[in-house]
Amino acid sequence: MSVLNKATARLHSAVDQVADAAAPAAQWLEEQSETLSTTGEKLMDRTCKYVAAHPLQSLGLALAAGYLISRLTR
Repeated sequence: MSVLNKATARLHSAVDQVADAAAPAAQWLEEQSETLSTTGEKLMDRTCKYVAAHPLQSLGLALAAGYLISRLTR
């Protein structure tokens, strides 16, 4: 049982370290959530307007991006 207790203690310590390391990032995300959401909405709106204004160019860019991604993931 002593080995199990030591392993459990080490595991708890590792989990605490991970939680302590992730806390600042979680706090920053919470503080910036509204800004990030607004920025995402603006980006989506601008993208929709661009695609509507330039449908063929958008299709070409999408095909080129898909081709590059497929080549990189092989």
